Amino acid sequence: MRPLVKIYYLRIMFGIIAAFICIGYVMATDLVSKNLVSNPSVELGTTTPQDWFLTGDGAEWSTTYARSGIRSIRINVTNSSAEWKSKVTEIQGRNTYTYPFQIVGFFRGNITKDSFFLSIRWFSDSQGLNLLKENQTSIPAGSYLQWSPIGEVVDAPSGVRSCEIVFKVVNGSGDVYGDNFEIRQTEYVPPIPAKLVNSISIALIVYLVSYYALKHVFAREVEKPQKIFTMGIGIYFFTWLVSLVLLYTLIIGLP
Repeated sequence: MRPLVKIYYLRIMFGIIAAFICIGYVMATDLVSKNLVSNPSVELGTTTPQDWFLTGDGAEWSTTYARSGIRSIRINVTNSSAEWKSKVTEIQGRNTYTYPFQIVGFFRGNITKDSFFLSIRWFSDSQGLNLLKENQTSIPAGSYLQWSPIGEVVDAPSGVRSCEIVFKVVNGSGDVYGDNFEIRQTEYVPPIPAKLVNSISIALIVYLVSYYALKHVFAREVEKPQKIFTMGIGIYFFTWLVSLVLLYTLIIGLP
């Protein structure tokens, strides 16, 4: 293989490496929206799911059905009340939140009395002691033979500091399993100029490192070693940009 072809292939490789470094930076600085529910698939735990708490008879940790993994949480009641709630999660970075949030849970089973809900509770403190508001989404009565998503987009109240997701029934009847719970911010507005400049800076640094690496390897194989600096520059940045977009798209689609 000719040195020029090798250099082009290596530029592609370095472009992909730069994209991975940039996406790592993006994730580390919270550009990608995170699921605020701890242990969302309720898989972790010993006798009860880690970071989940139950109230009332009829609530249990089950292995009968699971949308992912081997476990789900179950509420099986007749004219009674019970609930599962997640660990209170602090919303980082702001004392006043005005962005909308998506709450989602997946459910299967039978509801004979329309009193099952998926809700989110907002608190003005980080420990979940001072309730500001609760947004409830009804899980309609009926038979759910397959896992069905239930949820909505809700606005966080002013002054919120933390939240928790709740799967509950209030004086209802039914046998319902829940799994894969999410609370995600839907309209995150990060400081794009700073993130973009920093990502471009990372790409430039990797390009400079790649130049010195390629110069060391191919200095004796090309007619003018100084031209290695510009060889494949377009391929490098094109590969970096495409890889960065693909990686970002994959990451924001993760549960």
